Formats: sequence, C-alpha cells, structure tokens
Amino acid sequence: MSTDMLTFRSLLEDDCDFILQHWVGKSSIFHENDRNQLLSKIRDINTKTYDGRYCEMFGILSDNTLVGTISFYQRESDVAENSVYFGIEIGEENRMKGLATNATLMAFKLAKEMGFEKMYSQVGLYNEASLKLHAKCGFEIIEKTVSKRSGREVYNYVKVL
Repeated sequence: MSTDMLTFRSLLEDDCDFILQHWVGKSSIFHENDRNQLLSKIRDINTKTYDGRYCEMFGILSDNTLVGTISFYQRESDVAENSVYFGIEIGEENRMKGLATNATLMAFKLAKEMGFEKMYSQVGLYNEASLKLHAKCGFEIIEKTVSKRSGREVYNYVKVL
C-alpha cells in the first residue's frame, strides 16, 4: 500500500468489523466484543463526544482501504485548553510500512488547523514500536509514570504544534 495516498475520514458504522478484529481488548475506547455496543460508540464518537468529553476519531485510509485510526480526546486530568491527547492504531497487517509515521505527521497538521497548540500522548514502555514512532515524530518525554488504567509504566509525551 502506498503511503502517499493516506487520507482521514470519520468512522463509519461499516468500520465495526475492522474495530472488532483489531482493537477489542487493546483499546481504552473499544473494549467490548459486542457489535451493537461498538456501533453505539461509533455514533457517540461521531458527535465529537465520548464519556462527556471531547473525542474525535478518524479512520486512516491508504488507497481507500481502512488501515487504522487516529483519535484526539480530552482526559479527566485535562491539559491546557488548546491541547489534546492523541492516539494512533495501525492494523497488524499494515505495520512497518511507514503508515503510522505519515498519519502522525498528518495528524499534527490537522490538529493545528483545528486550533490545538499541543498534543499529548501516553505510551507503555513495553510498546517499542510506538516509542520509536513518538521519538521519530518529535514528541518529547515529559514524565515516566504508572498508568492508572493498566498499572504499567508509561511515558507521557508532548508535541508542540
């Protein structure tokens, strides 16, 4: 798949099977293995709200094929007003092709166009691929801590846009 043809679009209800295959059990948003609950979450996310907070998720398309997702969201321990948390997921069969790097760089541009000045991210120390991605894309480590959700050590990152 060409990395030159990456585009973002809102999630569709048709993306439910992709999410069930790739993210269930691995995502803080998509953890149910129930199609109806996932469809409801996709509808909620498309209102730009999840759990009462700003959340927007986009499908990453390569040559019109869904290969992953990016998300912008607020957390309960929110950061500065013009800042947002960032997440990226690429399906296993499409990893190691430069898609995550290109999608992350595109996400920086989109976030800046949306008025955000900083992006934050949290990555588990066990996730070598994501640690390399964040370093490659210019994120700076601001602290090493333990995730409240997983109990594992993580780095918290920031990227000034």
